[in-house]
Amino acid sequence: MADTAMITMVAGLLGSTNAFVGWLIHLSIALFAGIGFGVLLGQYAQKLAPAIVLGLVYGAVWWTVGALWIMPANMGMPVFEWNDVTSSSLGGHLVFGLLAGLTFSCIAQVMGKRTTTAGG
Repeated sequence: MADTAMITMVAGLLGSTNAFVGWLIHLSIALFAGIGFGVLLGQYAQKLAPAIVLGLVYGAVWWTVGALWIMPANMGMPVFEWNDVTSSSLGGHLVFGLLAGLTFSCIAQVMGKRTTTAGG
């Protein structure tokens, strides 16, 4: 997502061409998606292996919904099109999902240990 042209396309979701606005939008969506991971899948992502798998699937779902459907549809571009931009974007979304799963699993394990030691 370091490509300025891609970030300005994200800014276009709100009618802007400013890269800073694009980053704010992108990071806001990522924050929403990260919280959504915990809310929707948190009970299943407490252990490392399921968290990794769920995170990768979650990243792929966000790629499909956001990068292949919503953004191109809002920009008047073809939806669900495979090209260099969408293939590169898939990698970024998979990394996001992987990190979301790993982060959630680590936090859950630390909080579980904290609860266990505090109560015992």
